[in-house]
Amino acid sequence: MPKRLDRPHSDETPRPVAAVPAGAPAWVTPELIEHTLRVWQPFYQHQLIPEDALEMIRGVAGIVDVLSSGADHETVRRIGSREQP
Repeated sequence: MPKRLDRPHSDETPRPVAAVPAGAPAWVTPELIEHTLRVWQPFYQHQLIPEDALEMIRGVAGIVDVLSSGADHETVRRIGSREQP
């Protein structure tokens, strides 16, 4: 049986983000940074900062790019006009 991932308690809530860290893609917003911090902070004992959230966002974006860029039959495709959601 797989080990259950328990959600740790964290008394620290992320502070509001006024600006996106330098070097972030244009599509990254302060709201996306805040959301990422809210979702992931409970899993970390140390206080996450906006730069941590940006690193997480870039990692996920990279995975999506790799999965959606292939030309073979196993490629994960983005929904297009001919595909059903």
